[in-house]
Amino acid sequence: MIIESQYFPPISVLAAFKRRGKVIIDTGDFFRKGSFRNKCYINASQGPLLLSVPLKKRKNNLQPFSDVRISYDEDWVSQHLSSLQTCYGKSAYFIYFFDEITALLKERPVYLLDLNRNILKMIATYLIPEVTIIYSDSYVDEYLGEDKRNQILLKNYTLFESPRYLQVFEDRTGFVPNLSCLDLLFCLGKYGHDIL
Repeated sequence: MIIESQYFPPISVLAAFKRRGKVIIDTGDFFRKGSFRNKCYINASQGPLLLSVPLKKRKNNLQPFSDVRISYDEDWVSQHLSSLQTCYGKSAYFIYFFDEITALLKERPVYLLDLNRNILKMIATYLIPEVTIIYSDSYVDEYLGEDKRNQILLKNYTLFESPRYLQVFEDRTGFVPNLSCLDLLFCLGKYGHDIL
């Protein structure tokens, strides 16, 4: 399976990784708006909340993803951490993972690819440790296996199958499918591996 790099990927993506056992992250494709490359949905009391990593002002759509730079002109790291605290502070496994996630975001890497790579490495340790993750050196033009690049997007992510589990605000919003893997991690911890 091959897919683009994503910021705290949706749960369906990790479930697909686990089913395949091996995945290639294409680092040479072009940045596309409307994707999860720099965004993720978390669960808030009123429903899904979109977190977005701001990028340096360039024509990001026309450049290779490996060249996309993160902007730190605004303090988005504190905003994301505050949102996680508000949304998941009372979840069962928040205290076990929040410090590690805080450290990852506060590293302030220059490139979005580096941030996403560090995030996936941490998430994989807990939720999909048996999966082999390979990063391409350049754009993979033709892939003979399952090509999932640019299929799971902000406009259609809820259409993809994701496992059901007890969520923090389920009593208010009902079950919200295919949120960021952060939701699974904070709600179930390492036991999220069994749900996937």
